[in-house]
Amino acid sequence: MFKTELIIFDLDGTLIDSSEDIAWAVNKTLRSMGFKELSYEAIKKRIGWGVKMLLQNVLPEEKHDLMEEARTIFMGYYSANLLVKTKPYNGVTDVLEHFKNKKLAVATNKPLNLTERILGELNISNYFNKVVGGDGVQNKKPAPEAIEIILRELNVSPEIAVFIGDSKIDIEAGKTAGVVTIGAAYGFRGRQELEEAGADVIIEDIKELTSHLCR
Repeated sequence: MFKTELIIFDLDGTLIDSSEDIAWAVNKTLRSMGFKELSYEAIKKRIGWGVKMLLQNVLPEEKHDLMEEARTIFMGYYSANLLVKTKPYNGVTDVLEHFKNKKLAVATNKPLNLTERILGELNISNYFNKVVGGDGVQNKKPAPEAIEIILRELNVSPEIAVFIGDSKIDIEAGKTAGVVTIGAAYGFRGRQELEEAGADVIIEDIKELTSHLCR
């Protein structure tokens, strides 16, 4: 078991399953701009890098000059339909309650205002000492900046911190920041990507954290 004072979570694909709401907003955006819709799975595997990268990865390459228009349309659809199907993964609240005496934080590429709305409306915001969104850093994950901000502001050394995420960019960010990395194979990417990224531990269920981290 790892001794830790600080547990940092990614949001999408780690704490919450937001994939259906994001995919819906992406396809509404594509359709409104006259482009072909994509499958749910095709969109799901592109989530995690932030809105800009998501839209770059779904728009036809020759239409990247329409990025700002696409972002405006997407944010309109998504922010108005943020929690239609989005929900915490099973066991999330129990895990947060289990570790409530530790310092808990969120490091996500999602904009802070949307992140705070989601955490608040799902009634889990009170568990977190610090939340850093993608618009609160100069360099989003896979850069370690969000994790480093959390470490600094909560006054915790990397050696006693862990970061849980579902993608290679999360594992890369955690490794660069010097914290233990835990891959969430139940999230959007699956086990293989996390193994290839070199996660220190991989879990199939968030409740497994209670077996890997000291209370």
